Amino acid sequence: MADFHIKTFYGQKKSIRVTSPSKQVPHIFLSCINRKDDGSWEKTSEGEGKTVRLSIEEIICILEVLYRRSANWRGYHVFKERKTEIYVGWEDESRQVLRVKIGEHIKKLRFPNLNFMTLLLDHILNEKIEFATSGTFDTKTIEKVEVDEEVEFGLFSEHITARDGLHIVETTEFSASRSTVEINAKIKVESPKALLITLHSGEEFWIPKSTIHSDYDVSEKNELQKLIVDKWIIEKHKILK
Repeated sequence: MADFHIKTFYGQKKSIRVTSPSKQVPHIFLSCINRKDDGSWEKTSEGEGKTVRLSIEEIICILEVLYRRSANWRGYHVFKERKTEIYVGWEDESRQVLRVKIGEHIKKLRFPNLNFMTLLLDHILNEKIEFATSGTFDTKTIEKVEVDEEVEFGLFSEHITARDGLHIVETTEFSASRSTVEINAKIKVESPKALLITLHSGEEFWIPKSTIHSDYDVSEKNELQKLIVDKWIIEKHKILK
């Protein structure tokens, strides 16, 4: 069994590449590259095209779309002030053409490449569940791929039901070294992992407890409280102080 995988799905002008540098690491790289005017392809090793690192959870989200159990998946990678959107979804309800978007790069996949990618990601996922979730590995031995800064990420996800009964999944990955802001809000409802807060304007939002970095009192439901929260969640919901 191979330790790494790399497959490029070529088109006339745009291509998408799946890279798994090792079965022992819990991520893959997904790259979109364009054909240059001289006929050559952009090189990710030279910082060309657009490459993102996808976690095991995100691979699962993409496979849910590929197996037609979800309508689409949209992910956001947030690092400092930069946010990259990744979108994987069907072009229409026939679900024969898959649209993949990384930032401003867009690539469409059809049969048989669509089936090839499904089988490849399923195989890689099974490998990583077996080998990347136990034991140790030496990151120095893994080939590097040009990608945005390598940092530790956390994962926050939402699930919305589409009109045709399939799910739309949205996830946000944010840098562990993230900045914070202060907001004033009332705590309306508490769940095991999140708070439903109400702003002075009356707007309500769910925010993960993991994004709150100040003390709060859930019993004081009628009082505005100062909350120090991660900036990315504020930007996501466009919350104002």
